[in-house]
Amino acid sequence: MSSALTLSAEAVSDTGMLETHTTTDHWKSLIAPKVLSNFILDYDVTMFTVLSDKDIQRILRELSPSALNDLTQILSKALTNYSTQNEGEYQPHRAAVTRPNGQVSLFMPATTENLVGVKIVGVAPSPDPSTLPPGTKPQAGLKSALTLCDELGQAIGILNAAELTAFRTALGSMLLYKDRKNTGNIVVFGAGKQALWHLRLAVLLRAEDIRHITIVNRSSQRSQELIEILKSDAGWPSPITLQALEQHEVKELESQVSVSDVIFCTTPSKSPLFPAAWLTSEMARKKARYIAAIGSYRLDMAEIDPDLLKKVADPSGEFSSQVWQGSITVDSREGCLQEAGELVSSGVPIDKWLEVGAIKESSSSEKEDWLKNGFVIYKSVGIGIMDLAIGRALLDLAQAKNIGLTADDF
Repeated sequence: MSSALTLSAEAVSDTGMLETHTTTDHWKSLIAPKVLSNFILDYDVTMFTVLSDKDIQRILRELSPSALNDLTQILSKALTNYSTQNEGEYQPHRAAVTRPNGQVSLFMPATTENLVGVKIVGVAPSPDPSTLPPGTKPQAGLKSALTLCDELGQAIGILNAAELTAFRTALGSMLLYKDRKNTGNIVVFGAGKQALWHLRLAVLLRAEDIRHITIVNRSSQRSQELIEILKSDAGWPSPITLQALEQHEVKELESQVSVSDVIFCTTPSKSPLFPAAWLTSEMARKKARYIAAIGSYRLDMAEIDPDLLKKVADPSGEFSSQVWQGSITVDSREGCLQEAGELVSSGVPIDKWLEVGAIKESSSSEKEDWLKNGFVIYKSVGIGIMDLAIGRALLDLAQAKNIGLTADDF
């Protein structure tokens, strides 16, 4: 089978982004229209594909801006169906099981008109460092896999979900980011896989408009490692400057946050990453910004100061001219009601929580101006249909590029 994407001969490391020469029209005709309309291709449904983490990393690092735009359309379509086509009614409840030894298993099922799937996440108990051999690093305590079936229950694929989850979460943040007017200064809290993909996608989409990126983490070593990974990506724009800050460098951190155009929050923090006062000062209020918070996922967690959420949602408050009807954007109202600690504790009425899928479906000139130029906060806890939509698209890309293991008659 011929590939829809032609790769450059230049080799890169596992952490690099492979430079891609894309036959965009061919890719779109082969993949995008069919996926966008039905979330499933019409080839033999008995084909079963297995994608490892390295397979998925390869596919994602070879994405061109045009191919990335197609994936944003796929995810946007899935979220629109969720918010406007009653798809929320057909989503099973998540489940968690904790074994006596501390092993936690999370089950995250989802359905669409054409797909059924479940993501299983295993969270191993933290090992006692004293029991490990000298020089041995603890193994990653979180493993995950996504199983996909068609609407009849025929299995069509299983994917390692580590890179997939980070990518689809970051892609969700990009749905509102990509059309922002100003994105010169970006601050990201966190230095893990989520931070990496937020920055990679932001640069793929808006490289010419980004001047400076500040990475904030408790460990400057982790931030420096992330900087080196980004710089090693093929095609990383050299004009973009990268800065590492530790959380305790308060004065410099306040300065960077107050002049930011974009803030990505990617940490499972139990306390706000910065106080509301940093954005309510006279200087900070001279510009609007886009904040995407995706790291906290329990009611006892908070990345954004609840007081900031209150002020943003106050229709007569100091941000009223920068916010459309006091709105906060979310991926899922129901999901955030169960898991978004800062949003729940802020007391912002749920009718002010606007789902991204509903926003993208309906528009007005005032709303469009707010999304491009105003103060926009996006809170995401993740929903299963995001995994299904992107997982399905990755299977399609893998088949087009002959990546992964396949069984013709599963």
